[in-house]
Amino acid sequence: MGAVALAIIGVLVFGSGKFFTKRQEYVLFFDGSVKGLNIGAPVMFKGVKIGSVTDIKVVFNPEDLSLWTPVYIQVESGRISTLGEEPRLSGMRELFERLRPKQRVGMFVERGMRAQLQIQSLVTGQLFVAFLFRPETPVKLKGLEKRYIEIPTIPTAMQEMAERIEKLPIEDILNKVLAAVDGIEKVVNSPEVENTVHSLNQTLEDIQKLIRNVDAQVGPLSSSVEKTLRDTQKLVQNANKQVSPLASSIKGTVEDYGKLARNLDSQVEPLASTIEETLGKARTAMEQARKTLAVAETDLGEDSPLLVEFDNALREVGAAARSIRLLADYLKRHPEALLKGKGSSGGK
Repeated sequence: MGAVALAIIGVLVFGSGKFFTKRQEYVLFFDGSVKGLNIGAPVMFKGVKIGSVTDIKVVFNPEDLSLWTPVYIQVESGRISTLGEEPRLSGMRELFERLRPKQRVGMFVERGMRAQLQIQSLVTGQLFVAFLFRPETPVKLKGLEKRYIEIPTIPTAMQEMAERIEKLPIEDILNKVLAAVDGIEKVVNSPEVENTVHSLNQTLEDIQKLIRNVDAQVGPLSSSVEKTLRDTQKLVQNANKQVSPLASSIKGTVEDYGKLARNLDSQVEPLASTIEETLGKARTAMEQARKTLAVAETDLGEDSPLLVEFDNALREVGAAARSIRLLADYLKRHPEALLKGKGSSGGK
């Protein structure tokens, strides 16, 4: 029975893998309080658990009479693997594995690796240790624990905020705020503001009176406008009734005038032809008369009364022919003269 019990205990202990897991211990020094951090709290890197807190102590430094709370952690080496399957990376992997743990940590610290306390549960207030890269923060090592490799830490988010608030010139800010409040109070209580408020109230009252007066005037004005619109509509309707017959009458007059103009055009052309024919006959008669006058001059003499009268008659006939020619030309250019008569411009 004893042998069986030992066998079972051996399976439980050695089967858990704790004795076959490579672990590396480190120490952390936090400036602030570690309340909420318990032994067994996880050590996380980007959300992956790589170890746990093994111990928390209070250490007294006799050199400067200061007290510190070192936090001891264990990191499982198997939780962090190294790339190196490719030939170009295999050499770097072997070189990295040959480095001592302190040298490896030193490489990561130079690249900005820091430890920080973060909240694990808002309900319980429990904390855990988180590894993150903050290369902009300084490396602060206490050097009080020589047995373990020390990893630098940074304040929590709340501590960083508190430090920033402490650096603010609170007193100056308060003085400026108080001065601003005093200035506002003086402005609010000044006589100018009081007068302005009074004037504003008076202006508002005047505006209200004006609005009431406008409302009183708008009613009758609206009625007058409506009546004017109705009268205008009636006038337009009457005008429409009058315009239609007038338009028909004008249209008829225009058509009659067109017919008359066409009739005149048809009559002027024959009249002009008749006048031309008459003028031709008159020219022939005048030529014959000239010939007769020439014969008479030889027979009767130049001073004969008959020749003188005959010469006057020929001149009158020539003047009449010229008048007829001018009338014919004018009628061709202005046939409407038969209706309107010859105006003042016609003789030009």
